Amino acid sequence: MKFWYNICFKITDTFKINAMKINIYSCILIIVVYACATPAPVIRLSPSTVENSDYWNLGQHFVYASDNNILYECGFNRVENNKLIFDVKITNQSDTTILIDPAVFMQEVYNNDNKLIVKTNAFDPELVLIGLNINENIEKAKAKNAAAFMIGAAIISAGALVAVSASNKSEEKKEVMYNSIDASKTVTEVAAGAAVVSSSARAEDNWTQHKSLSEAFLRKTTLAKGYYIDGEVHFQYNEDATWYRLIFQAEKSQVDFNFRQSKIYNIPQLGYSGN
Repeated sequence: MKFWYNICFKITDTFKINAMKINIYSCILIIVVYACATPAPVIRLSPSTVENSDYWNLGQHFVYASDNNILYECGFNRVENNKLIFDVKITNQSDTTILIDPAVFMQEVYNNDNKLIVKTNAFDPELVLIGLNINENIEKAKAKNAAAFMIGAAIISAGALVAVSASNKSEEKKEVMYNSIDASKTVTEVAAGAAVVSSSARAEDNWTQHKSLSEAFLRKTTLAKGYYIDGEVHFQYNEDATWYRLIFQAEKSQVDFNFRQSKIYNIPQLGYSGN
């Protein structure tokens, strides 16, 4: 008997040692992976000035062109959430009103061999904003459901406590049941409370994002003669792109701008630090 006990003890001890080694190796691997993480590059798009005229405004490089008395100006702003964001201004210099609809703006993506990879429309601001409204309403409903569930759980727990109190169980067993009900109620309240907070936070985030984008987007607009409209136009970012051709159109007017994509990993130290 003692022999088998020793064998089992040694096997168990070996498993513990191996498990400890695995945990140590796992920690080392995680540290190595994080230590080897490469910073993401800064994505910049530079406009081609061969086909169109250009100007600079507060460090931002714009190109512009006119067709049928409609003036288009476009400058790259940033990459955010896998979107290419451009600042666009359109001026109606014609004698009639025109309809500006960012949803019909196009993007052609080319690789280094000048081969067309994909052609897509700009993101429709109105659909994006509707989607954010829907998401906000969904999260608000989730928060209400979680709150209702928490109230329902409290009512059920109260009923269970009354039922236990009225039962013929011994006081010792009643105490055990009281503790069990109380523990279940606490777990439910914590889980439901966390769901309420999480859903409310997401709803708030959707509302904030909707407000911000509704003010930033270049929106669908009927533009009177002599007036202009400006705002952000969002296109899909493509990691494999070498350059983009952006096509803007309104009524019978159309222009296109070329932007070359570059990835910046570092720049020479100039003695300036933001820290």
